[in-house]
Amino acid sequence: MKLYMIQLISAAVIGILIGKVSNKSPTARTFALICTGAALITIVSIEYFKVVSFPWLSDPGRLTAQVVSALGFIGTGLIWISEENKAQELSIAASLWVTAILGVFIGAGLYKITAAAIVILLIIFWSCNHIIKYKNKSRSLK
Repeated sequence: MKLYMIQLISAAVIGILIGKVSNKSPTARTFALICTGAALITIVSIEYFKVVSFPWLSDPGRLTAQVVSALGFIGTGLIWISEENKAQELSIAASLWVTAILGVFIGAGLYKITAAAIVILLIIFWSCNHIIKYKNKSRSLK
């Protein structure tokens, strides 16, 4: 039981972290809920498979696979086309999708790959923010 609580709390903290880093403070709660939910469904999927113990009756990957489908649906709702015919909020939808995958990793107990993915994501967020600031600064000088 302690392990599950640690996994769920870790998923919530990682979701909040990614939500905050994405520069959308109100969405940090959404990111935390998505990451925690993905971890929870993965834990339930794995534990159900252990209880049934008949591999031909259950597949622990089925519930977890639905996380990806659900996030595709939610992500589509986040993306919209502006008046200039540009896609908006695409990076938020992608960040939410990756956050759900991190939740699946946490729920499955894959901590090393989770840690590596978080480091890579933070580098991506940091470098992209600097590139955007640089581009905006150079545009304002012209």
